[in-house]
Amino acid sequence: MNKNVERFIRYAKIDTQADENTGTTPSTEKQKNLGRLLVKELKELGLDDAYMDEYGIVYAHLDGEGEVIGLNAHMDTALEVKDEGVNPQIVNNWDGKDIKLNEQYSISLNQFPHMKAFIGKDLVVTDGNTLLGADDKAGIAIIMGVLDYIKEHPEFKHHPLAVAFTVDEEIGEGPKHFSLEKMGAEYAFTVDGGAIDEIAIENFNAQQLKVKIDGVAVHPGEGKNTLINALQVQSEFISMLPEKETPFYADEGYWHLTSANGTSEKTEFVAILRNFSREKLEALDKCIYEIRDNLLKKYPKAKINVEISEQYENMKPYVDKDPRPVKKAEAALRKVGLEPKFDRIKGGTDGATFSKMGLVTPNLGTGSGNHHGRFEYLVIQDFEKMIDIVLEIVKN
Repeated sequence: MNKNVERFIRYAKIDTQADENTGTTPSTEKQKNLGRLLVKELKELGLDDAYMDEYGIVYAHLDGEGEVIGLNAHMDTALEVKDEGVNPQIVNNWDGKDIKLNEQYSISLNQFPHMKAFIGKDLVVTDGNTLLGADDKAGIAIIMGVLDYIKEHPEFKHHPLAVAFTVDEEIGEGPKHFSLEKMGAEYAFTVDGGAIDEIAIENFNAQQLKVKIDGVAVHPGEGKNTLINALQVQSEFISMLPEKETPFYADEGYWHLTSANGTSEKTEFVAILRNFSREKLEALDKCIYEIRDNLLKKYPKAKINVEISEQYENMKPYVDKDPRPVKKAEAALRKVGLEPKFDRIKGGTDGATFSKMGLVTPNLGTGSGNHHGRFEYLVIQDFEKMIDIVLEIVKN
């Protein structure tokens, strides 16, 4: 195992899962455990000004010549599957047969046919009990691998580099306290994606939906014309959302239920709303308010509170205004023998909001996939190739 893979596994074993319910930044203090390690390692790599601010964001800079290029990845992991006790497994020279993670879970080409492209390559996978954390600890390890190479090769001429490792990206709050001044870059790249030949210059517009319902609680035996079951109203609300606009069916945009809880008296559910088109996202918003109004007509004594909050915007209008980073990435990919593909992220990155803030930040891949779950993987050869690509981007 080489030191870049060892570095990734070291990061992956640190629990940094975000929590959308705390209201703090970072949303979990344990994210700072990785932040402190990264500050230590950055200083060892010659980035003497490395530090973690009060919000858990790590900043560091490396002198060079030319325009300052920023590199970003996020430290937190997703919420769907636990991040405690990550135990990465390495599959060498995968033969395409089912990868048994544990007695209950396996990775199979039948379920994940896109993985056929990785037959003959080496993979890092989970033991089936947790996510892997390649999203985005692979991105962190790639950036650190670039910095390691530069330290080991003082003859390598490169641009000045500004590095930022952010928190809470998975809950849409990575840029909440991000400072353009502290970063000090002219343009940047997030290293937070899948295929390494893709440059992502477009992403979903994103919102979060919260719906709280208060019913009328009385004894069911006394409930005629009185009892309003909040669970039933919640079920009706969800069933009235557009059936064909869920991730299972939709390609351009969707609503996705992330949690639902409550009792017959009070309920709450949370969903994320996504679409490349702002107009279509607003049409979904209108539909949601109409559902609320119709249910209130049916159940006038119920209370239904709908809250739609903005999370991030499509980065494309901002990226189009400054072609420098995209041209850099295109040239680097061709230099290492790959033909660039332009991708639309069916999600978001910190770079989307950075771009809106004025720091144009397209997204690059990491060689990982099946993110946010126990079937997550990292393709070692692609991960290492990505280090070469970023080195091509930053060199003079």
